[in-house]
Amino acid sequence: TFASLTVDPLQWQPINKMKTPTVIKPEWYFLYAYAILRSIPHKAGGVFTMFAAIAGVAVFPMISGPEKFQSMKVCPLVRLVFIIWAANYMFLTVIGA
Repeated sequence: TFASLTVDPLQWQPINKMKTPTVIKPEWYFLYAYAILRSIPHKAGGVFTMFAAIAGVAVFPMISGPEKFQSMKVCPLVRLVFIIWAANYMFLTVIGA
């Protein structure tokens, strides 16, 4: 089934209630947040940085002004910021694994 393709195979093994699994890690789409939280030693700073990274996506359309924004093809600054953000997201996903 589709679920068996998207879920880690270790989740199908029987549970041992007396032992914590050694390879606990989040799903692949949360690995960027996991990398951010692991890299900042202060807990509140890590949470703030993680939410700032998520909120940064909402700022893309407002870089050139909401009334001027038509698409990424028109505004090269927005395109550049998006490419940097996407590369950073992929990098954090790889190092979070």
